[in-house]
Amino acid sequence: MKYIGQPTPTIDAVAKATGEAVYADDLRFPNLLHGAVLTSPIAHARIKSIDTSRAEAMPGVCAVVTCRDAPDTQFNRIMRWAQDGIPATERVLDDVVRFVGDEVAAVAAVSQAAARRALKEIQVEYEELPAVFDPEEALKEDAPKLYPEGNLLKEQIAQCGDVDRAFAAAPVVVENQFETAMIHHGAIEPHVCIARWNRGDFLEVWEPQQGVHRAQIMLGKIFGLPYTKIHVHSPVIGGTFGGKDGILLEPIALLLSKKAGGRPVKIRYDRAESMVSTYTRHAVRLYGKMSVAADGTMTGFEIRSFMNAGPYCGGSINVQSAMCGKMFKVYQAESQRFSGRAAYTNTPVGGAMRGFGSPKVFSALELLVNKAARAAGMDPVAFRAKNLVRPHGWDPGANDTLGNARVRDCLERGAERFRWKERWAARKSLETERYAYGYGVATALHGNGVSPFAPDITVAELAVHEDGSVLLRTGLTDHGAGTYTLMKQIVAQTLDIPFDEIELTHSDTHSCPYDMGSGSSRNTWSGGAAVEAVCRQMADALKATAADMLGCGTEEVGFEDGRWYTHGDERRLTRRDLACHAYAVQKKKLLETISYCSDHNAGSYGAHFAQVRVDKETGEVKVTDYLAVCDVGTALNPLLLEGQIEGAILMGMGMALFEGLQLDERGRPINAHLKKYRLPRTTDLPPIAIEFVEEFEQGGPYGGKSIGEASIVPVVPAIVGAVNDALGVELHQLPLTPERVLAGLRAKKTVAG
Repeated sequence: MKYIGQPTPTIDAVAKATGEAVYADDLRFPNLLHGAVLTSPIAHARIKSIDTSRAEAMPGVCAVVTCRDAPDTQFNRIMRWAQDGIPATERVLDDVVRFVGDEVAAVAAVSQAAARRALKEIQVEYEELPAVFDPEEALKEDAPKLYPEGNLLKEQIAQCGDVDRAFAAAPVVVENQFETAMIHHGAIEPHVCIARWNRGDFLEVWEPQQGVHRAQIMLGKIFGLPYTKIHVHSPVIGGTFGGKDGILLEPIALLLSKKAGGRPVKIRYDRAESMVSTYTRHAVRLYGKMSVAADGTMTGFEIRSFMNAGPYCGGSINVQSAMCGKMFKVYQAESQRFSGRAAYTNTPVGGAMRGFGSPKVFSALELLVNKAARAAGMDPVAFRAKNLVRPHGWDPGANDTLGNARVRDCLERGAERFRWKERWAARKSLETERYAYGYGVATALHGNGVSPFAPDITVAELAVHEDGSVLLRTGLTDHGAGTYTLMKQIVAQTLDIPFDEIELTHSDTHSCPYDMGSGSSRNTWSGGAAVEAVCRQMADALKATAADMLGCGTEEVGFEDGRWYTHGDERRLTRRDLACHAYAVQKKKLLETISYCSDHNAGSYGAHFAQVRVDKETGEVKVTDYLAVCDVGTALNPLLLEGQIEGAILMGMGMALFEGLQLDERGRPINAHLKKYRLPRTTDLPPIAIEFVEEFEQGGPYGGKSIGEASIVPVVPAIVGAVNDALGVELHQLPLTPERVLAGLRAKKTVAG
């Protein structure tokens, strides 16, 4: 292939590196006002009164809004209205605040400094209410209630087989517990939004946004306006990882603009605001149980989950559903059960983040698998190999085929390359008085798209102009993963067109056709398939036009080196020739459109291997070697794949060893800035080896599938499993800080003594 399978740099790499790329914060408007948001210092309170008179009287202040200015509409900040069963409990500004960081009021002024000064002059009287910060505690009868109906957001149970019977009959049964922390997305670009309430109630928004059409729908519902009156632009995105999906700053900025007479308003959160007042990865507590037959066959397992949703639903129901659905896709155990309960608490809101629930559920499951392997007296690789699913097996959770699931290939190839048997057998010989060494392995997956849970729709349009150049229009958002580069590769390959003759539009509700949003690993899988399909339609249209020009049937038209021909005719027609003929003679534009809906959700699998060194004096964990073997279908762009996998490994290391947003006993963040919030650094990275398992996946563009989210899922259990192996303990609370490692060692010595 000329283009597919070739390592191709992202088309905007130079613009980003040189500063030419235009982000939302770079945009300038006449009469622009700057907004700032006052947030609650209390985790749970009723607002008794707000006095904004002093703020309104300050020089440069043009508008102040509170709950008195907000519509009564309740909404869910990440879900469109069309989905049933999704609770809507949030207002733009409410008279009850439910976490430290919840929005109370906002100011628009001629400068950001003036707006922030005015915030200090707003006087708020709160009636403090009881608060709860732990999801299990929140579900107890005597817990403080966030809502009159209680704190249970969603309970979900799914199973196949008879789990309890499997437990009762098995000779080996093991249990574990695992706990994750709230995590900040860590995108380089903080949250920013520019909004303008124009004459005639026409609303316009510029922001980094993963789903412009979903935002359009939600804003239309919040303000009671037709969708066509909501125009959402998404400039270049400076990273998101799920944190710029849904509604956040837009309604407040629009209210300020409306009150300021239609002047545009920019709200730019600083890092602390982005960490606390937007989304975090959910904190989850999980309990696992597994039964194993005498021959090492996994007979049953269950995962019980308690998810901390924060005070608003956000994406919590969908994240919990994703945890449930994916759990059934890796092991062949006849009996499996997921029991999940998402609870409202007075902590920052949980939302979508890279992996969308998979890193949590598979961390608990894979560490449970390690424990079961030990109890069965088996090598953890051999135990997995015996029990993993096979290609085109059956998924009992979705009642669908697994597709070309190549997780066994990943495991076997990885074990050979990592020299697992040799290193596993000799690992204890490496230990010194100060350092312990351990090895970990994990297998897991992430899905591709949202089918069958919602219509997975992408509309793609392709036009061939009279000069032969091609324009691709989709609503897909490139959130930094190289989506637009890949779409150009698909067009170039399908139509045999040089890269420099293809352009595409950035995500925009009024210049791009509909797309449901860039999340759930659907850009490559669904978006790429839509682009390939519309290109094949265009190929047929070009062939039909050529037949008309050549005076023959379409079956007689040949194509070679970018030109169309028929035998017995010396003419070799170019795209320009065809487009001009269509326009001048056939009286039409060469334009093809498709509304594509993916109806299958294949899995992108992987097997990861890690070596760690643990300092027994300081508790520091150092990852010293890492291998990721990934099931990618077809490697559509190996360069982008490697970049995604390397970034995912670093992010997973952060989740395993360093990261966690901490709250004090009153729910106040104590490390909401980068001086105290420990992100992974390049100096933390070990040597990383990456290998692809390439087996064509039906339903993906050219047989390819996504890897950006799938590649983070096995990281945490591979690293935590290696630490537990090194120390002979069972650490189960993330992150594995030095303090927790040393506490685990002390507990081990106490038990041994």
